[in-house]
Amino acid sequence: MIIVGEKLNSSIPRIFELMKAKNTGELKKIAVDQQNAGANFLDINTAIFREQEIEMMEYVLGIVLESTECGIMLDSPSPAVIEKAIGLISGREVIINSITLQDRINELLPVVKSYNSGVVCLPIDKDGIPKTAEKRVENSLKLVEILQEAGIAKDKIYIDVLAEALAVDNENARTTIESIAALRKAQPDIHIICGVSNVSFGLPKRPDINAAFLNTAIYAGLDSGIVDITNQQIRSTVFIAEMIAGKDEYCIEYLGYFRGQKNN
Repeated sequence: MIIVGEKLNSSIPRIFELMKAKNTGELKKIAVDQQNAGANFLDINTAIFREQEIEMMEYVLGIVLESTECGIMLDSPSPAVIEKAIGLISGREVIINSITLQDRINELLPVVKSYNSGVVCLPIDKDGIPKTAEKRVENSLKLVEILQEAGIAKDKIYIDVLAEALAVDNENARTTIESIAALRKAQPDIHIICGVSNVSFGLPKRPDINAAFLNTAIYAGLDSGIVDITNQQIRSTVFIAEMIAGKDEYCIEYLGYFRGQKNN
């Protein structure tokens, strides 16, 4: 599973305050802790800072580049911010987050091609977020077709199946899981990703909910996730879910993880 650490996101109140105060030491610790916990990429989002988004993105990106070795997910609604930030990165895998059928696709496809980056694609059209799994898959397949025609390799495509809060609609998690299963059947070679923590927003005991959802999502075909990998429950769930889904031959990865936990 491709793990994207979620914690360097300005929409999180504590992180916003750390970024605003330019608390380099604490931000560095958050970046390093995520990498040490197993993150393959670190998501960086400074969009809350609006007019200062580029300045803050450069600041946080500098900390990540100096203190870690993992890949970077550039997460911004602004193509200008992404294009400026990606030019500061060398020798790292990068994922651009994100494009839709309507927004940012024309501006960012040349950037994706130029830097050979990954790209997160949201199956959103002019009518907004589809309510049904069928429509999400239909829109996802359109995005895959557009990217393939533009010369983007399938292993660079990350379809975000749009995990949404259960507190808003009790069908949200079911719709996401059904979307994962159907999309995986239709496109076995692309990446499927989502923001796992979105499902528990507004509810108590969020790690329990996130872990249960993640387990089901991995079984359905999720192979990438934006998660709090520093949470031990989430970390264990990744290994257990991959084992249950038949993705861990002879349970080797799980046993290695278990032995590592015993030695700590």
